[in-house]
Amino acid sequence: MAKVFNVTGPCIPEKHYMVDTAEHIRQIRKMVDAGAYFCINRARQYGKTTTLAILEEKLSEPYLVISLDFQDLGSASYQNENTFSIAFLDLFFQEMERHEADEMSGMAEIMEKMQKIIEGEKQELQLMSLFRLLRKVCEVSTKQVVLMIDEVDSAADNQVFLDFLTQLRSYYLKRDTKGIVTFRSVILAGVYDIKNLKRKLRSEADRKTNSPWNIAAEFTVDMSLSRDGIEGMLKEYEAGCQTGMDTSQMAGLLHDYTSGYPYLVSRLCKLMDEKIGGEEKEVKNETGTKKEAWTKEGFLEAVRMLLMESNTLFECLIAKLTDYP
Repeated sequence: MAKVFNVTGPCIPEKHYMVDTAEHIRQIRKMVDAGAYFCINRARQYGKTTTLAILEEKLSEPYLVISLDFQDLGSASYQNENTFSIAFLDLFFQEMERHEADEMSGMAEIMEKMQKIIEGEKQELQLMSLFRLLRKVCEVSTKQVVLMIDEVDSAADNQVFLDFLTQLRSYYLKRDTKGIVTFRSVILAGVYDIKNLKRKLRSEADRKTNSPWNIAAEFTVDMSLSRDGIEGMLKEYEAGCQTGMDTSQMAGLLHDYTSGYPYLVSRLCKLMDEKIGGEEKEVKNETGTKKEAWTKEGFLEAVRMLLMESNTLFECLIAKLTDYP
């Protein structure tokens, strides 16, 4: 199956043309190894989910990685502390079941207890009890546990989520001051900076300056795509398609026009590959491969098409302008 440029969902190296993000992953891995709790907050379609997927794979040997997605939680999950705790435990349990048996060595008793709580007719579980269960997982695991949560924005408007963050902070502090065994690292991914959520939810009279996530390490990894990285992706494409493009010039154009915004880079490439260089407009050189699409003129045509179309990124930006005039 031939690779394509992807602009929907996470990118998969075997299926999609991708910029090598090994340096990004290396920098994030250093934070995990240092035991940091942090948030990857970047704009929509900036590669957060793809980064988490690759990071999970790289961390899976030394750590037990529990990777959750808060999009899987419905609005009813945030009604109160009990409903959130049960829903979170259910997600956590499903993720544990996904791991190999050798990684779950010694976990049978705690998993049985989790399952009984989840399936019980009278489900009662407060945050404090939830964290006792999570702490037990960390204690009996043969590997240190890393918790990753994607799409935390799904929970951003709910007080119970702030209470959850407060518990995470408490256990983080006790890890160093009292030697409590808890998560090695916690990574939250979303658009918003979690440190601002307290200000967003509380009224002026009830505002607290102590953020529930003030233990978070600063995340300074530049996740934009570099010119060299873009050129590397284009060279892979060129090796198979042989368009005759000047990969250095094209990488420069893509970077200059997008500042390395991953979605915009991929979308422009996709337009050149599939629309401008598609069957209905394909111009072939003597070797029978695409040519005209991957020139400066073809690139500028792709830019024009991008600015005229209605895509998911632009729709999101327009919605924000409407919400916050």
